[in-house]
Amino acid sequence: MMASRCAAAAGEGVLHGMVFFLHDLPAPSKRQLGQLVAEHGGATLSMPCRQVTHVVARAEEIKAKSFKLQSLLYKNPAVQIVPESFVLERTRNATKVSRRAASPPPSCTAMTPAVAAAGDALAAVVAAAPTNEVAQRPAPHPLPIVTLVLPATGPNTGDFRVAVFGLHFVPGAGAKIRFGPVAAYDYEWHSDTSVICSVPACVVPPGKVAVQASNDNGRHYGLPVDFVFYDAGAARFSHSVEQKVTVLRGQLQNVGRAITNIQRMEIDLRTQIAQLTNIKSELELPQPEPVAEKSKEEHVARHTEFEREIRVFISSPFRDMKEEREKIVKYVLPRLRKLCMSRDVQISYVDLRWGVTGAQAEQATMLLMCLREVEKSNVFVGLLGERYGWSITTEGDTSHNDLLTRSLEIAAREFPWVNEYRDRSVSELEMRMIMNHLHVGNAKPAWFYLRDPYYIDEVKKEERHLYTSEGPITGRKLVALKTDITRSGYKMKEYFRPPQMADFLFEDLQAYINDKYPEGVALSENEREELRHQLLSRNLSRVYLINENNFLELDKFVMNTTKEVPFLITGEPGSGKSALMANWIARHKEHHPEDVVVSHYIGCSPASTSYTALLLRVTRLISEQLAIPAPEATPATIAALFPSWLANAVCSAVNKGIVIAIDGLNKLDERDNALDLVWFPSSFPHNVSVIVTTTPVQRIVHTMKKRNCRTLELALLEEGERKAFVRVFLNQRAKKLTDAQEFRIASTPQTANPRFLQTLLEDISVFGEHEALDKRISQCLDAKNTAKLYELLLRRLEHDYDPDRRGVVKLFMSFVRCARRGLNLDTELAVLLEQSGVNADDWTPLFIVVEELFVSMGGVLSFANDDIAAAVTSVYTWEQGTKTSFHEKLASFFSRIEGVSDRKLEELPYQFEQTNSWDKLREFIVDVDVFATFFTPTTKFDLFHYLRLVEANTNCDLVQAFIEKLAHFTTASDHVPADLCYKVGKCFDEMSKITGAERIYFKALELYEATSMPLEAAKVKRDLAHLFHVTRRTDKAESTLKELVITYEKEKGPDDVEVATTLNMLGSIYVDKENSQGAHAALEKALHICESQLGADHTTTADVLYNLGCLYHFERDLLAGNLDKAEAFLKRALKIKEQAFGYYHPDVAWVLNKLGCVYMEQDQFNDAEDCFTMALEIREVSLGPKHVTVAQTLENIVTLFAAQEEYQKAEELGQRALAIVSDTFGTGSFQVSQMLLRLGALRFVMEKKDEGTSDLKSAIDIRTKLHGADHPATLEAVRALQELLAPPKPEPPSIRQLREQEAATGAAVAPPPPPPPPMWSRSPPPPPGSMPPPPPPPPPPAIVAPAAPVTITVSALRDQIAQRAELRHIIEKSDRSNAREVASAMVGLRCKKMDYKAKSAARSSLAQFLQERKPTVQFFKKVAK
Repeated sequence: MMASRCAAAAGEGVLHGMVFFLHDLPAPSKRQLGQLVAEHGGATLSMPCRQVTHVVARAEEIKAKSFKLQSLLYKNPAVQIVPESFVLERTRNATKVSRRAASPPPSCTAMTPAVAAAGDALAAVVAAAPTNEVAQRPAPHPLPIVTLVLPATGPNTGDFRVAVFGLHFVPGAGAKIRFGPVAAYDYEWHSDTSVICSVPACVVPPGKVAVQASNDNGRHYGLPVDFVFYDAGAARFSHSVEQKVTVLRGQLQNVGRAITNIQRMEIDLRTQIAQLTNIKSELELPQPEPVAEKSKEEHVARHTEFEREIRVFISSPFRDMKEEREKIVKYVLPRLRKLCMSRDVQISYVDLRWGVTGAQAEQATMLLMCLREVEKSNVFVGLLGERYGWSITTEGDTSHNDLLTRSLEIAAREFPWVNEYRDRSVSELEMRMIMNHLHVGNAKPAWFYLRDPYYIDEVKKEERHLYTSEGPITGRKLVALKTDITRSGYKMKEYFRPPQMADFLFEDLQAYINDKYPEGVALSENEREELRHQLLSRNLSRVYLINENNFLELDKFVMNTTKEVPFLITGEPGSGKSALMANWIARHKEHHPEDVVVSHYIGCSPASTSYTALLLRVTRLISEQLAIPAPEATPATIAALFPSWLANAVCSAVNKGIVIAIDGLNKLDERDNALDLVWFPSSFPHNVSVIVTTTPVQRIVHTMKKRNCRTLELALLEEGERKAFVRVFLNQRAKKLTDAQEFRIASTPQTANPRFLQTLLEDISVFGEHEALDKRISQCLDAKNTAKLYELLLRRLEHDYDPDRRGVVKLFMSFVRCARRGLNLDTELAVLLEQSGVNADDWTPLFIVVEELFVSMGGVLSFANDDIAAAVTSVYTWEQGTKTSFHEKLASFFSRIEGVSDRKLEELPYQFEQTNSWDKLREFIVDVDVFATFFTPTTKFDLFHYLRLVEANTNCDLVQAFIEKLAHFTTASDHVPADLCYKVGKCFDEMSKITGAERIYFKALELYEATSMPLEAAKVKRDLAHLFHVTRRTDKAESTLKELVITYEKEKGPDDVEVATTLNMLGSIYVDKENSQGAHAALEKALHICESQLGADHTTTADVLYNLGCLYHFERDLLAGNLDKAEAFLKRALKIKEQAFGYYHPDVAWVLNKLGCVYMEQDQFNDAEDCFTMALEIREVSLGPKHVTVAQTLENIVTLFAAQEEYQKAEELGQRALAIVSDTFGTGSFQVSQMLLRLGALRFVMEKKDEGTSDLKSAIDIRTKLHGADHPATLEAVRALQELLAPPKPEPPSIRQLREQEAATGAAVAPPPPPPPPMWSRSPPPPPGSMPPPPPPPPPPAIVAPAAPVTITVSALRDQIAQRAELRHIIEKSDRSNAREVASAMVGLRCKKMDYKAKSAARSSLAQFLQERKPTVQFFKKVAK
């Protein structure tokens, strides 16, 4: 038994689970050790990756702790560094053990049964005991997960190759993949996520099997995917070309990536070794195989894959060419960028003005970095004067010779030709690389400019030594270089002053651009749009520190097959959301080339901010990748067609996933209510992964959370991440800071924000004075936030682009800041700047530099984030006078625009508001053409805002002003007089200006009737009926609507939608009049018509559902469950409204307000408060804080707070609601009396008797003046005051007192009947709006006492009291028979902890008992009190 176990252990391999990297060993040793590792269950890798567990190195190198080994240990702390003897001893011992196990000694054959049994028992104990070796085994790898197999089918005879993709693969001898019962072989590993393997020749039953992977020789397998073996004899399915191409592309990408990583690692190791030692023998690493030539070609392909980019490298000595470089950077390149923008070309430059830092000097990497940048560039510019530049010399200062020598050695390892020019300057090496074609790829276009030697006469005497040759030897080298440039065939020009050189360079590069990218050969609109998205994506991917946790969250989301909602990435502005998405997409494309991936970056182009353009672009790209037709949609129809089209497109994506990534939802154009996300589907097909990013904009985040989206909130950068980001970012710019500077930046708390850090690095990367770099860093770090950092940026821009102090930067930024939604660059901002004395040549260079600070929405420039706007305000427009002057200029500019345009409506009234020009605003807003254009569903709320401003700041009677305008209205206009009059009335109606709306409605009715338009006249009458209803003229409203029903049935038929709309309004009036039968008949018929004609999800259907909810809320008989029905109808209406209008629309607020009332009746106070709070927020934002519907919601919140005994808050909100109602209806209106009644009752409960009495008396006076002293409404208020002033009634007798009375008299005692409910306990009348809330019903019949009391003995009640204690508690809390209790209930004094659902269930189960024991129930209540 023990022998068999030893044999099994030996067969498993003593090196099982170990992965070795053979480091710098001789070739024979590598072969021997590799064979031994493979024979004993281990694995060897050719690269030191994270799967490596042991690094085998020479003993002397381990003892010396070489830099190479320390680097490997630093990158992978878990790795063990062992000598060659480690492998030899383990395998030698294992061989001896296996031999002993295979050939047991003779004594083993003669063992007695007892000895054998003892040996087996000992073996069992040893096997069960945890040895040290077992305890020290490395932690097991995570189970591998297979996500995709290509192709997904194969013949059941085997013998084919497949590609397997997944996660957590561990290359090595322990890696196994099986296809059902068949184990694969011949593994070709490309990464830890992809492998190509072979299925052996076999015979497998046709059908579906599971493909699983294992990292431990098949002991444990991870999650599988399906694979289909088809019958090779019955039907031979050929692999599709698409699948083969996908596999081959994946292999090619993995091979290219591996080669690139190897070369990069080799260069990095060479550089690091050279930084620490000068021992040349250690630098002689083995040269790459001939395949390196192929990698160079691929290297060139990577640099030229983006064809529409011009990357300019500027080469010159540093000290004497500062002015020339300034001219190029600040004047030549900005003008060229404008030309490139018109040709859809990106232009950038490489300028190493402070490239020689202390850190780079110590590391001697400056020359290598320069030559790399020359190779990356595709345009070269050389500048020479009379100075040769930095070189090894025996003349003058020789302190830098050692540094340059080391720099040359380091550069020569990547560019061997450098050894031929070791005595030349850095500038000459750069120029020789171009002239002698020493770079890879084709020849680069280059221009050389030689400065006139006599220019030195214009230089200050104290600076002339910087403009002359370093010595005779360097002077001769400079002359030879200039001679070679002249003979090279490249274009060369001589100039006298730097401005002349700038003109020459601009002309030459302009001609080059015109030749390579002619004006007539422009990209199409779609190609231009794709170019801009690619540019932004590539820029975001250049500098990024991967956070694997964030990547893992996105990977898990995409792998989830049950997802139907998007994945939301949120974070503060500048937290790295866009970079995360761009870099994750790039990696996902590499790992899953079979997926369809579409990314959209909102704000990268003017069209990208429109949600319709977004949807059209997504459908176009998906259709192109799937080779299916795109939908025939327009911007007006794409939102409706997109969900169904996407569902159909999924059917074409066989074995493919679709990933849609949308960055920057908060940057969407706000017009058309895009931020409400009505256009955004609420769910997606299961294999469509949608990822979106946004800042914490409440409307967007709230909407996404309502749809149950998964959310990832990005955290700020840790200190280590900041330091790494500094190095990576500046390395991309070919620059480097000292360690002290890096640590200083990384340790500052403000740099935890990625935007702050990147803005700081961008600022110092263009800073031209290396000597003052520390001071500039200090200035940037003194900024407390990103806005303060932008202030420094503005000051620098003033210094660079406004040296004459003409205010170019101030004017450019301030005009954009003072505009409401930004300015169009060419048609608005350029004109305003020209009027201020700034021409295009002055501001164009500035705009090219600051273009990234802006976002274009439909061609209108606005700031990319709030930090920039805050900085501009702080620097330029913080003074009220300065700010007002800019608003006046903008108002004057837009006033001169003829006609009524969208831009004029957006900006002009806003500018009038900012300058307090109320008379001008009034004249503009009451213009009939302006009003007709302004009163639209998307802009009418702005119109309401401006009308309220005019009314508040002038003595203008808006109603009279519009009536006068309509009286002088001419028919020459494009507007029909009656239609325009109706729009004005509708506007005042929605603004709750009831009197004015009624006057203008009657005027419109007169015009419609005069022109014989009966249906249009009926429309006006219906709105008039609504006004009658609001102002409590319900009889007149009812008769009007009944006439309209007859009219519509006659004109359009009994099943027309207009009939349903009118019946809906009629049902609402019936609810208000407590006519339940009529309300049911009208509303049920209206619902039937709407569902049959419009569908169950139409907004008109939702209106009817809302009124049905109001009806059942009115009939709130708890035994019948009407509150449950009301809740169901209102929730259904709410869902329809939210889907149609979004979550922030006034119609949604109506439903939320009523739903909150229902929840309050059910004692669900938390839900009620959520509904009321949301409704209040929507109404305040969309309708204004003084709209009457705001007062309605406030009244409900008053009741809610009072119910929770928060009386002070309730009183404050009640006073605010009273002020709104008074402003809307007048201080003598019935609505004000109703609010006073409620507020007075609240103050009585708060022990403010005098104030409460005053409120109630004021309500009585108002109703007396309106209706008379004998009117029921007046009597209701009088009775309320009397009941609240009356002394409290005596407490009912206790059970003991009743028993004593019964024992003394010998007669049964009956409980007294409860008093009738007071008249004033009814709720206030509905405020104006689309649907007034109905009043509450009378007390439930189940708890009303009968006319004659029923006699019951105390002894008969004893058992019932014990059995119905919980029922007594329920009934006690819902009784409203006592007048004072009803008054208290109105202001919220009732049980707050009651669960309505449990209460409803209890009442349903005991309904029969309640019907039979009504007097008993009343008695229970009295006894409990």
